[in-house]
Amino acid sequence: MSESLSPQEQVAFPFLEAAVRIDSAKQNLDDKDLLARVLDDNVALWLYFKNLLLNAEEDIAAETRTFLIQASEFMVKAAQLLQREADEELISRLVTINLNMSELLLQAPVVPTLPQNLGGA
Repeated sequence: MSESLSPQEQVAFPFLEAAVRIDSAKQNLDDKDLLARVLDDNVALWLYFKNLLLNAEEDIAAETRTFLIQASEFMVKAAQLLQREADEELISRLVTINLNMSELLLQAPVVPTLPQNLGGA
C-alpha cells in the first residue's frame, strides 16, 4: 500500500477503509460478531490517530485537539451503544464521520507520518 499512496493518502486511507467496513456491516446487522469487530477496529483507529497527533512534535491547533478528543470519545460511546442495540442511523453517522475525516486528511497541508506496520485494521 505505502509504495503507491502519497503520505496524505496513507493517513486518510484507514478512515476510508473503516467507513467501507462499517457500511458493509450495516448491510448485515444479524452478524453481531462482525459488527463488534468492525466497531472495535474503528475505535482503535480513532484512538490511535488521536494519540499519534496529540503526541506529535508538531503544534496541533487547539480546535484540532478538541475535535480529536471529542470524535474519539464519540466513537467509543457509539460502539458501546451499537453493540447493545443496532441503530442504522447511528451506523450511518459513523460512516459519514469516517468519510469526512478521510477527506479532511486528504486536504490537510501537513499530515503525520504513519509507522510502516499500520496496515488496514
